Amino acid sequence: MKMTTPRLLAGLACLMLAGTSTARPPDGGGHLTAADMADHVSPELDRRLVDEVNQNLDALQRSGKAVAPRTQAVSGMLWPLGPVNGAGKQWHGISNFVDLNAAFPNQLLDYTCGTRTYDTTGGYNHRGIDYFIWPFPWTLMDAGAVDVLAAAPGTLVAKGDGNNDRSCSLNAPDTPNYVVIQHADGSVARYLHMKNGSVTSLPIGAPVPAGTPLGKVGSSGISTGPHLHLEFRASNAVGAAVIEPHAGACNASPTMTYAETRPYHDSRINRLSTHGAPPQMASCPSTVDTPNFKNTFVPGESFSVMAGYRDQVSGTSTQYRVLRPDGSVFSSWNQTASTTYAGAWWYWNFALPSNAPHGLWAFEATYQGVTTRHSFQVADATPAAATAFPVDLSGSWYNTGTPGQGFNLDMVNENRFLLYFYGYHNDGEQLWLYGDFNPGAAAFAWDVPVTIDMYVLDGGGFQTFPAPASRVWGTAKLIFETCKRATIELSGESGTQILQLDKLNTTRGLGCP
Repeated sequence: MKMTTPRLLAGLACLMLAGTSTARPPDGGGHLTAADMADHVSPELDRRLVDEVNQNLDALQRSGKAVAPRTQAVSGMLWPLGPVNGAGKQWHGISNFVDLNAAFPNQLLDYTCGTRTYDTTGGYNHRGIDYFIWPFPWTLMDAGAVDVLAAAPGTLVAKGDGNNDRSCSLNAPDTPNYVVIQHADGSVARYLHMKNGSVTSLPIGAPVPAGTPLGKVGSSGISTGPHLHLEFRASNAVGAAVIEPHAGACNASPTMTYAETRPYHDSRINRLSTHGAPPQMASCPSTVDTPNFKNTFVPGESFSVMAGYRDQVSGTSTQYRVLRPDGSVFSSWNQTASTTYAGAWWYWNFALPSNAPHGLWAFEATYQGVTTRHSFQVADATPAAATAFPVDLSGSWYNTGTPGQGFNLDMVNENRFLLYFYGYHNDGEQLWLYGDFNPGAAAFAWDVPVTIDMYVLDGGGFQTFPAPASRVWGTAKLIFETCKRATIELSGESGTQILQLDKLNTTRGLGCP
Protein backbone atom coordinates (compact mmCIF):
# COMPACT_ATOMS: atom_id res chain seq x y z
CA MET A 1 0.00 0.00 0.00
CA LYS A 2 1.40 3.39 -0.98
CA MET A 3 1.54 5.78 1.98
CA THR A 4 2.03 9.53 1.82
CA THR A 5 3.02 12.03 4.48
CA PRO A 6 2.53 15.80 4.90
CA ARG A 7 6.08 16.47 3.65
CA LEU A 8 5.59 14.40 0.53
CA LEU A 9 2.16 15.78 -0.25
CA ALA A 10 3.47 19.18 -1.25
CA GLY A 11 4.75 17.61 -4.43
CA LEU A 12 2.12 14.91 -4.81
CA ALA A 13 1.55 14.25 -8.50
CA CYS A 14 -1.52 12.10 -7.99
CA LEU A 15 -3.82 14.86 -6.71
CA MET A 16 -4.63 18.37 -7.88
CA LEU A 17 -6.63 20.74 -5.71
CA ALA A 18 -9.39 22.62 -7.51
CA GLY A 19 -9.76 26.32 -6.93
CA THR A 20 -11.53 27.51 -3.82
CA SER A 21 -10.20 29.98 -1.29
CA THR A 22 -10.08 27.29 1.37
CA ALA A 23 -8.48 24.53 -0.73
CA ARG A 24 -5.81 22.60 1.09
CA PRO A 25 -3.84 19.42 0.36
CA PRO A 26 -4.43 16.27 2.43
CA ASP A 27 -2.31 16.00 5.53
CA GLY A 28 -1.76 12.31 4.81
CA GLY A 29 -3.24 9.16 3.39
CA GLY A 30 -2.40 6.87 0.52
CA HIS A 31 -3.69 4.47 -2.08
CA LEU A 32 -3.61 0.85 -3.14
CA THR A 33 -0.97 -0.33 -5.57
CA ALA A 34 -1.56 -3.05 -8.15
CA ALA A 35 -0.10 -5.73 -5.86
CA ASP A 36 -1.87 -4.81 -2.61
CA MET A 37 -4.99 -6.97 -3.04
CA ALA A 38 -3.82 -9.89 -5.19
CA ASP A 39 -3.28 -13.64 -4.94
CA HIS A 40 -1.99 -16.72 -6.68
CA VAL A 41 -3.88 -19.96 -7.32
CA SER A 42 -1.09 -22.45 -7.87
CA PRO A 43 -1.42 -25.59 -10.02
CA GLU A 44 -1.03 -27.59 -6.80
CA LEU A 45 -3.98 -25.83 -5.17
CA ASP A 46 -6.02 -26.24 -8.34
CA ARG A 47 -5.36 -29.99 -8.29
CA ARG A 48 -6.11 -30.28 -4.54
CA LEU A 49 -9.47 -28.55 -4.90
CA VAL A 50 -10.43 -30.62 -7.96
CA ASP A 51 -9.54 -33.84 -6.14
CA GLU A 52 -11.44 -32.84 -3.01
CA VAL A 53 -14.57 -32.00 -5.01
CA ASN A 54 -14.37 -35.29 -6.93
CA GLN A 55 -13.95 -37.29 -3.72
CA ASN A 56 -16.93 -35.55 -2.14
CA LEU A 57 -19.08 -36.07 -5.23
CA ASP A 58 -18.16 -39.76 -5.21
CA ALA A 59 -19.11 -40.03 -1.53
CA LEU A 60 -22.44 -38.31 -2.21
CA GLN A 61 -23.03 -40.71 -5.10
CA ARG A 62 -22.40 -43.73 -2.88
CA SER A 63 -24.79 -42.40 -0.24
CA GLY A 64 -27.55 -41.77 -2.78
CA LYS A 65 -27.21 -38.00 -2.63
CA ALA A 66 -25.53 -37.47 -5.97
CA VAL A 67 -25.67 -34.03 -7.57
CA ALA A 68 -26.92 -34.39 -11.16
CA PRO A 69 -25.75 -31.47 -13.33
CA ARG A 70 -28.16 -30.37 -16.02
CA THR A 71 -28.02 -27.78 -18.76
CA GLN A 72 -29.22 -24.55 -17.19
CA ALA A 73 -27.34 -21.30 -17.63
CA VAL A 74 -26.49 -19.45 -14.42
CA SER A 75 -27.73 -15.87 -14.54
CA GLY A 76 -29.11 -13.24 -12.21
CA MET A 77 -26.31 -13.84 -9.70
CA LEU A 78 -26.23 -11.83 -6.47
CA TRP A 79 -23.44 -9.57 -5.32
CA PRO A 80 -21.03 -11.83 -3.36
CA LEU A 81 -20.45 -9.54 -0.38
CA GLY A 82 -22.87 -8.60 2.37
CA PRO A 83 -24.71 -8.23 4.63
CA VAL A 84 -27.39 -6.67 2.46
CA ASN A 85 -28.01 -3.04 3.48
CA GLY A 86 -25.08 -3.30 5.85
CA ALA A 87 -21.44 -2.30 5.84
CA GLY A 88 -20.38 -5.15 3.59
CA LYS A 89 -22.67 -4.03 0.79
CA GLN A 90 -20.46 -1.00 0.13
CA TRP A 91 -17.21 -1.28 2.10
CA HIS A 92 -15.36 -2.96 -0.73
CA GLY A 93 -13.73 -2.44 -4.11
CA ILE A 94 -12.49 -4.54 -7.02
CA SER A 95 -8.75 -4.67 -7.55
CA ASN A 96 -8.53 -7.24 -10.36
CA PHE A 97 -10.73 -8.93 -12.95
CA VAL A 98 -10.05 -12.14 -14.92
CA ASP A 99 -7.04 -12.01 -17.26
CA LEU A 100 -8.50 -13.09 -20.61
CA ASN A 101 -5.12 -13.15 -22.37
CA ALA A 102 -3.39 -16.50 -21.90
CA ALA A 103 0.00 -15.06 -22.89
CA PHE A 104 2.46 -13.81 -20.24
CA PRO A 105 4.14 -11.89 -18.73
CA ASN A 106 2.56 -8.44 -18.87
CA GLN A 107 0.11 -9.56 -21.56
CA LEU A 108 -3.06 -8.31 -19.86
CA LEU A 109 -6.65 -8.18 -21.05
CA ASP A 110 -9.73 -7.64 -18.89
CA TYR A 111 -13.34 -7.80 -20.07
CA THR A 112 -13.30 -4.17 -21.29
CA CYS A 113 -10.06 -4.75 -23.22
CA GLY A 114 -8.28 -2.86 -20.45
CA THR A 115 -5.51 -4.02 -18.13
CA ARG A 116 -7.19 -4.20 -14.71
CA THR A 117 -5.78 -7.64 -14.01
CA TYR A 118 -2.37 -9.27 -13.75
CA ASP A 119 -0.20 -12.22 -14.69
CA THR A 120 3.16 -13.50 -13.46
CA THR A 121 6.45 -14.47 -15.04
CA GLY A 122 5.76 -18.03 -13.91
CA GLY A 123 2.72 -18.28 -16.19
CA TYR A 124 -0.17 -17.54 -13.83
CA ASN A 125 -2.94 -15.50 -15.45
CA HIS A 126 -5.35 -14.15 -12.85
CA ARG A 127 -8.34 -16.51 -12.90
CA GLY A 128 -10.91 -14.71 -10.78
CA ILE A 129 -12.28 -11.42 -9.49
CA ASP A 130 -10.66 -9.88 -6.39
CA TYR A 131 -13.10 -8.02 -4.09
CA PHE A 132 -11.13 -6.20 -1.38
CA ILE A 133 -12.64 -4.65 1.77
CA TRP A 134 -11.95 -0.96 2.33
CA PRO A 135 -10.94 1.25 4.08
CA PHE A 136 -9.03 -0.17 7.07
CA PRO A 137 -9.18 -3.70 5.61
CA TRP A 138 -7.45 -5.50 8.49
CA THR A 139 -9.73 -3.79 11.01
CA LEU A 140 -12.77 -4.83 8.99
CA MET A 141 -11.44 -8.38 8.70
CA ASP A 142 -10.78 -8.67 12.42
CA ALA A 143 -14.30 -7.43 13.15
CA GLY A 144 -15.80 -9.94 10.69
CA ALA A 145 -17.68 -7.00 9.20
CA VAL A 146 -18.09 -8.33 5.66
CA ASP A 147 -19.81 -11.60 4.78
CA VAL A 148 -18.99 -13.71 1.74
CA LEU A 149 -22.32 -14.67 0.14
CA ALA A 150 -23.17 -17.35 -2.40
CA ALA A 151 -23.53 -15.54 -5.72
CA ALA A 152 -25.61 -18.34 -7.27
CA PRO A 153 -27.54 -21.33 -5.92
CA GLY A 154 -25.89 -24.72 -5.92
CA THR A 155 -24.51 -27.52 -3.80
CA LEU A 156 -21.68 -27.30 -1.27
CA VAL A 157 -19.02 -29.65 -2.62
CA ALA A 158 -15.85 -28.62 -0.74
CA LYS A 159 -14.70 -26.41 2.09
CA GLY A 160 -11.63 -25.79 4.22
CA ASP A 161 -10.97 -23.77 7.37
CA GLY A 162 -8.49 -23.39 10.20
CA ASN A 163 -5.66 -21.72 8.27
CA ASN A 164 -3.81 -18.52 9.13
CA ASP A 165 -5.63 -15.50 7.72
CA ARG A 166 -3.02 -12.73 8.05
CA SER A 167 -1.10 -13.31 4.81
CA CYS A 168 0.23 -10.20 3.09
CA SER A 169 2.65 -11.72 0.60
CA LEU A 170 2.69 -13.86 -2.54
CA ASN A 171 5.25 -15.98 -0.68
CA ALA A 172 2.73 -17.06 1.96
CA PRO A 173 1.75 -20.73 2.45
CA ASP A 174 -0.69 -22.03 -0.16
CA THR A 175 -3.40 -22.76 2.43
CA PRO A 176 -6.51 -20.64 1.92
CA ASN A 177 -9.78 -21.05 3.78
CA TYR A 178 -12.38 -21.70 1.10
CA VAL A 179 -15.78 -22.87 -0.08
CA VAL A 180 -16.57 -24.53 -3.42
CA ILE A 181 -20.12 -24.54 -4.82
CA GLN A 182 -21.27 -26.58 -7.82
CA HIS A 183 -24.13 -25.01 -9.82
CA ALA A 184 -26.98 -26.74 -11.64
CA ASP A 185 -25.20 -26.54 -15.02
CA GLY A 186 -22.05 -28.22 -13.68
CA SER A 187 -20.08 -25.00 -13.37
CA VAL A 188 -18.16 -24.38 -10.15
CA ALA A 189 -17.54 -21.29 -7.99
CA ARG A 190 -14.48 -21.09 -5.74
CA TYR A 191 -14.59 -18.61 -2.83
CA LEU A 192 -11.02 -18.24 -1.54
CA HIS A 193 -8.95 -16.54 1.22
CA MET A 194 -11.65 -16.41 3.90
CA LYS A 195 -11.16 -15.47 7.54
CA ASN A 196 -10.00 -18.26 9.84
CA GLY A 197 -12.89 -19.82 11.76
CA SER A 198 -15.58 -18.23 9.61
CA VAL A 199 -16.29 -20.91 6.98
CA THR A 200 -19.89 -22.17 6.93
CA SER A 201 -20.86 -25.12 9.10
CA LEU A 202 -23.16 -26.51 6.38
CA PRO A 203 -22.30 -30.13 5.52
CA ILE A 204 -20.93 -31.28 2.19
CA GLY A 205 -23.85 -31.93 -0.14
CA ALA A 206 -26.06 -29.26 1.44
CA PRO A 207 -28.12 -27.13 -0.94
CA VAL A 208 -26.95 -23.51 -0.91
CA PRO A 209 -29.48 -20.84 -1.96
CA ALA A 210 -28.12 -17.66 -3.50
CA GLY A 211 -27.27 -15.15 -0.79
CA THR A 212 -26.33 -17.78 1.81
CA PRO A 213 -23.43 -16.60 4.04
CA LEU A 214 -20.40 -18.79 3.34
CA GLY A 215 -17.83 -17.09 5.59
CA LYS A 216 -16.06 -13.79 6.17
CA VAL A 217 -13.57 -11.94 3.97
CA GLY A 218 -9.99 -12.67 5.08
CA SER A 219 -6.44 -13.04 3.80
CA SER A 220 -5.59 -16.73 4.08
CA GLY A 221 -3.33 -18.58 1.64
CA ILE A 222 -1.28 -16.81 -1.03
CA SER A 223 -2.86 -13.38 -0.59
CA THR A 224 -1.50 -9.87 -0.22
CA GLY A 225 -4.42 -8.42 1.75
CA PRO A 226 -8.00 -9.05 2.94
CA HIS A 227 -10.11 -9.84 -0.11
CA LEU A 228 -12.37 -12.43 -1.71
CA HIS A 229 -11.02 -14.23 -4.77
CA LEU A 230 -14.15 -15.45 -6.58
CA GLU A 231 -13.42 -17.84 -9.43
CA PHE A 232 -16.13 -19.20 -11.72
CA ARG A 233 -15.09 -22.31 -13.69
CA ALA A 234 -16.89 -24.09 -16.51
CA SER A 235 -16.38 -27.46 -14.77
CA ASN A 236 -14.44 -29.10 -11.96
CA ALA A 237 -11.65 -30.27 -14.28
CA VAL A 238 -8.03 -29.34 -13.64
CA GLY A 239 -7.29 -26.16 -15.57
CA ALA A 240 -10.97 -25.76 -16.51
CA ALA A 241 -11.96 -22.67 -18.47
CA VAL A 242 -12.56 -19.63 -16.24
CA ILE A 243 -15.76 -17.64 -16.70
CA GLU A 244 -15.67 -13.83 -16.46
CA PRO A 245 -19.27 -12.83 -15.58
CA HIS A 246 -18.92 -9.19 -16.66
CA ALA A 247 -19.86 -8.30 -20.23
CA GLY A 248 -17.69 -5.91 -22.22
CA ALA A 249 -15.93 -5.33 -25.51
CA CYS A 250 -13.56 -8.25 -24.88
CA ASN A 251 -16.17 -10.52 -23.25
CA ALA A 252 -19.33 -9.93 -25.23
CA SER A 253 -21.44 -12.95 -24.18
CA PRO A 254 -20.52 -14.34 -20.75
CA THR A 255 -22.20 -17.62 -19.83
CA MET A 256 -22.75 -16.42 -16.24
CA THR A 257 -23.98 -12.93 -15.35
CA TYR A 258 -24.85 -10.79 -12.33
CA ALA A 259 -28.37 -9.45 -11.82
CA GLU A 260 -26.89 -6.10 -10.82
CA THR A 261 -24.65 -4.65 -13.51
CA ARG A 262 -22.10 -2.34 -11.94
CA PRO A 263 -19.86 -0.01 -13.92
CA TYR A 264 -16.22 -0.84 -14.64
CA HIS A 265 -15.24 1.99 -12.30
CA ASP A 266 -17.81 1.77 -9.51
CA SER A 267 -16.77 5.08 -7.97
CA ARG A 268 -17.97 6.13 -4.54
CA ILE A 269 -16.88 7.18 -1.08
CA ASN A 270 -16.99 3.99 0.98
CA ARG A 271 -16.60 5.72 4.29
CA LEU A 272 -16.15 9.06 6.04
CA SER A 273 -14.80 9.03 9.59
CA THR A 274 -13.36 11.19 12.35
CA HIS A 275 -10.26 10.39 14.38
CA GLY A 276 -8.57 11.47 17.59
CA ALA A 277 -5.15 11.20 15.90
CA PRO A 278 -4.12 10.78 12.26
CA PRO A 279 -5.25 7.33 11.07
CA GLN A 280 -2.83 4.79 9.63
CA MET A 281 -3.51 1.73 7.49
CA ALA A 282 -1.21 -1.25 7.78
CA SER A 283 1.50 -1.86 5.20
CA CYS A 284 3.02 -5.36 4.92
CA PRO A 285 4.60 -6.91 6.94
CA SER A 286 2.28 -5.20 9.44
CA THR A 287 -1.31 -6.47 9.38
CA VAL A 288 -2.74 -4.19 12.08
CA ASP A 289 -4.41 -0.90 11.13
CA THR A 290 -4.33 2.04 13.54
CA PRO A 291 -7.56 3.86 12.72
CA ASN A 292 -7.78 5.99 15.90
CA PHE A 293 -11.54 6.31 15.42
CA LYS A 294 -13.17 8.91 17.63
CA ASN A 295 -16.58 10.56 17.45
CA THR A 296 -16.72 12.74 20.58
CA PHE A 297 -14.49 15.79 21.13
CA VAL A 298 -14.24 18.74 23.48
CA PRO A 299 -13.77 22.39 22.49
CA GLY A 300 -10.11 23.11 21.77
CA GLU A 301 -9.32 19.48 20.86
CA SER A 302 -7.56 18.41 17.64
CA PHE A 303 -9.21 15.93 15.28
CA SER A 304 -8.78 14.40 11.84
CA VAL A 305 -11.33 13.67 9.12
CA MET A 306 -10.84 10.89 6.56
CA ALA A 307 -12.44 9.95 3.23
CA GLY A 308 -11.98 6.39 1.94
CA TYR A 309 -12.70 5.82 -1.76
CA ARG A 310 -13.12 2.95 -4.13
CA ASP A 311 -12.38 3.66 -7.80
CA GLN A 312 -11.37 7.28 -7.32
CA VAL A 313 -11.13 8.18 -11.00
CA SER A 314 -8.83 10.70 -12.62
CA GLY A 315 -10.60 13.99 -13.29
CA THR A 316 -13.36 13.51 -10.70
CA SER A 317 -13.78 16.07 -7.94
CA THR A 318 -14.95 15.95 -4.34
CA GLN A 319 -16.33 18.84 -2.30
CA TYR A 320 -15.77 18.59 1.46
CA ARG A 321 -17.36 20.50 4.34
CA VAL A 322 -17.19 20.38 8.12
CA LEU A 323 -20.45 21.77 9.51
CA ARG A 324 -21.33 23.14 12.92
CA PRO A 325 -24.53 21.99 14.69
CA ASP A 326 -26.52 24.89 13.23
CA GLY A 327 -25.45 23.96 9.67
CA SER A 328 -22.96 26.79 9.26
CA VAL A 329 -19.65 25.95 7.57
CA PHE A 330 -16.62 25.48 9.80
CA SER A 331 -14.35 24.58 6.87
CA SER A 332 -14.74 23.69 3.18
CA TRP A 333 -12.36 22.58 0.45
CA ASN A 334 -12.26 20.40 -2.65
CA GLN A 335 -10.05 17.90 -4.43
CA THR A 336 -9.67 16.66 -8.01
CA ALA A 337 -7.95 13.36 -8.70
CA SER A 338 -5.42 13.22 -11.52
CA THR A 339 -4.81 9.44 -11.23
CA THR A 340 -7.26 6.54 -10.96
CA TYR A 341 -6.97 4.35 -7.86
CA ALA A 342 -8.92 1.17 -7.05
CA GLY A 343 -8.75 2.29 -3.41
CA ALA A 344 -7.61 5.56 -1.84
CA TRP A 345 -7.78 7.28 1.54
CA TRP A 346 -6.97 10.88 2.48
CA TYR A 347 -7.16 12.71 5.77
CA TRP A 348 -7.04 16.32 6.99
CA ASN A 349 -6.22 17.62 10.47
CA PHE A 350 -8.14 20.35 12.30
CA ALA A 351 -8.38 21.93 15.73
CA LEU A 352 -11.66 22.93 17.34
CA PRO A 353 -11.74 26.46 18.74
CA SER A 354 -12.03 26.81 22.49
CA ASN A 355 -15.56 28.18 22.06
CA ALA A 356 -16.72 25.47 19.62
CA PRO A 357 -20.49 25.07 19.98
CA HIS A 358 -21.75 21.90 21.61
CA GLY A 359 -23.87 19.54 19.59
CA LEU A 360 -23.77 17.26 16.57
CA TRP A 361 -21.25 18.35 13.94
CA ALA A 362 -20.96 16.79 10.49
CA PHE A 363 -18.18 15.93 8.05
CA GLU A 364 -19.69 15.96 4.57
CA ALA A 365 -18.34 15.00 1.14
CA THR A 366 -20.04 15.19 -2.25
CA TYR A 367 -18.58 12.90 -4.91
CA GLN A 368 -20.12 11.87 -8.24
CA GLY A 369 -23.34 13.62 -7.26
CA VAL A 370 -23.75 11.69 -4.01
CA THR A 371 -23.38 13.39 -0.63
CA THR A 372 -22.06 11.28 2.25
CA ARG A 373 -22.13 12.48 5.86
CA HIS A 374 -20.53 11.42 9.10
CA SER A 375 -21.54 13.02 12.39
CA PHE A 376 -19.45 13.66 15.48
CA GLN A 377 -20.23 15.29 18.79
CA VAL A 378 -18.66 18.24 20.56
CA ALA A 379 -19.50 18.31 24.26
CA ASP A 380 -18.08 19.03 27.71
CA ALA A 381 -15.18 16.89 28.84
CA THR A 382 -17.17 15.68 31.83
CA PRO A 383 -20.83 15.21 30.93
CA ALA A 384 -23.50 15.30 33.59
CA ALA A 385 -24.23 12.04 35.34
CA ALA A 386 -26.92 9.93 33.74
CA THR A 387 -30.43 10.38 35.17
CA ALA A 388 -33.95 9.31 34.34
CA PHE A 389 -35.45 10.77 31.16
CA PRO A 390 -37.62 13.85 31.84
CA VAL A 391 -41.24 12.95 31.10
CA ASP A 392 -41.77 16.35 29.46
CA LEU A 393 -39.74 15.16 26.46
CA SER A 394 -42.89 13.31 25.33
CA GLY A 395 -44.63 14.88 22.37
CA SER A 396 -44.20 15.82 18.72
CA TRP A 397 -40.94 17.13 17.31
CA TYR A 398 -40.32 18.64 13.89
CA ASN A 399 -37.79 20.44 11.69
CA THR A 400 -39.03 23.65 10.03
CA GLY A 401 -36.86 23.09 6.96
CA THR A 402 -38.31 19.65 6.12
CA PRO A 403 -42.11 19.89 6.12
CA GLY A 404 -44.03 16.65 5.79
CA GLN A 405 -41.90 14.63 8.17
CA GLY A 406 -41.45 14.55 11.90
CA PHE A 407 -41.06 12.52 15.08
CA ASN A 408 -43.19 11.50 17.99
CA LEU A 409 -41.59 10.52 21.29
CA ASP A 410 -43.62 8.65 23.91
CA MET A 411 -42.16 8.04 27.35
CA VAL A 412 -43.05 4.55 28.65
CA ASN A 413 -41.28 4.97 31.98
CA GLU A 414 -38.38 7.02 33.32
CA ASN A 415 -35.77 4.98 31.43
CA ARG A 416 -37.65 3.91 28.31
CA PHE A 417 -39.24 5.69 25.36
CA LEU A 418 -40.69 4.85 21.95
CA LEU A 419 -39.62 6.93 18.96
CA TYR A 420 -41.60 7.13 15.72
CA PHE A 421 -40.50 8.78 12.47
CA TYR A 422 -42.91 9.57 9.66
CA GLY A 423 -41.50 10.81 6.38
CA TYR A 424 -40.54 9.70 2.88
CA HIS A 425 -38.05 7.60 0.96
CA ASN A 426 -35.93 9.37 -1.65
CA ASP A 427 -38.34 8.10 -4.34
CA GLY A 428 -41.30 9.78 -2.66
CA GLU A 429 -42.75 6.64 -1.07
CA GLN A 430 -43.89 7.00 2.53
CA LEU A 431 -41.49 5.83 5.23
CA TRP A 432 -42.52 4.99 8.77
CA LEU A 433 -39.93 3.92 11.34
CA TYR A 434 -40.09 3.03 14.98
CA GLY A 435 -37.55 2.50 17.73
CA ASP A 436 -37.69 1.30 21.32
CA PHE A 437 -35.00 2.75 23.59
CA ASN A 438 -34.89 0.59 26.70
CA PRO A 439 -31.42 0.45 28.31
CA GLY A 440 -32.81 -0.84 31.59
CA ALA A 441 -31.04 1.86 33.62
CA ALA A 442 -30.73 5.61 33.84
CA ALA A 443 -29.22 6.81 30.57
CA PHE A 444 -30.18 10.47 30.11
CA ALA A 445 -27.98 13.57 30.17
CA TRP A 446 -28.30 16.83 28.31
CA ASP A 447 -26.03 17.09 25.23
CA VAL A 448 -25.14 13.37 25.38
CA PRO A 449 -26.31 11.22 22.42
CA VAL A 450 -28.43 8.12 22.71
CA THR A 451 -28.43 5.71 19.77
CA ILE A 452 -31.57 3.76 18.90
CA ASP A 453 -32.08 0.96 16.37
CA MET A 454 -34.87 2.04 14.00
CA TYR A 455 -37.12 -0.60 12.43
CA VAL A 456 -39.32 -0.65 9.35
CA LEU A 457 -42.38 -2.90 9.04
CA ASP A 458 -43.11 -5.00 5.95
CA GLY A 459 -46.48 -6.64 5.35
CA GLY A 460 -49.66 -6.20 7.29
CA GLY A 461 -53.04 -5.09 5.93
CA PHE A 462 -55.83 -2.61 6.62
CA GLN A 463 -58.55 -5.15 7.45
CA THR A 464 -56.93 -8.56 7.83
CA PHE A 465 -53.72 -7.20 9.39
CA PRO A 466 -51.49 -10.29 9.20
CA ALA A 467 -48.51 -10.08 11.51
CA PRO A 468 -46.00 -7.75 9.78
CA ALA A 469 -42.30 -8.51 9.63
CA SER A 470 -39.85 -6.00 11.00
CA ARG A 471 -36.23 -5.43 10.05
CA VAL A 472 -33.57 -2.98 11.14
CA TRP A 473 -33.60 0.07 8.85
CA GLY A 474 -30.70 1.85 10.53
CA THR A 475 -30.13 4.00 13.59
CA ALA A 476 -31.20 7.29 15.12
CA LYS A 477 -28.72 9.26 17.21
CA LEU A 478 -30.62 11.70 19.41
CA ILE A 479 -29.16 14.58 21.46
CA PHE A 480 -31.38 16.73 23.69
CA GLU A 481 -30.09 20.26 24.20
CA THR A 482 -33.17 21.45 26.12
CA CYS A 483 -36.65 20.06 26.55
CA LYS A 484 -37.64 22.09 23.48
CA ARG A 485 -34.60 21.61 21.22
CA ALA A 486 -32.84 18.43 20.03
CA THR A 487 -30.64 17.16 17.20
CA ILE A 488 -31.19 13.83 15.49
CA GLU A 489 -29.12 11.92 12.96
CA LEU A 490 -30.98 9.29 10.95
CA SER A 491 -28.67 6.86 9.16
CA GLY A 492 -29.90 3.79 7.30
CA GLU A 493 -31.13 2.32 4.03
CA SER A 494 -32.32 5.66 2.65
CA GLY A 495 -29.10 7.53 3.47
CA THR A 496 -28.16 9.92 6.26
CA GLN A 497 -29.63 13.21 7.39
CA ILE A 498 -29.07 15.40 10.43
CA LEU A 499 -32.04 17.46 11.60
CA GLN A 500 -32.39 20.20 14.21
CA LEU A 501 -35.68 19.48 16.00
CA ASP A 502 -38.05 21.79 17.85
CA LYS A 503 -40.81 20.66 20.19
CA LEU A 504 -44.21 21.11 18.53
CA ASN A 505 -46.32 20.25 21.53
CA THR A 506 -46.13 18.78 24.99
CA THR A 507 -48.54 16.26 26.47
CA ARG A 508 -51.14 18.07 28.55
CA GLY A 509 -50.22 18.20 32.20
CA LEU A 510 -46.48 18.09 31.54
CA GLY A 511 -44.31 21.15 31.83
CA CYS A 512 -41.24 22.27 29.94
CA PRO A 513 -39.14 24.92 31.68
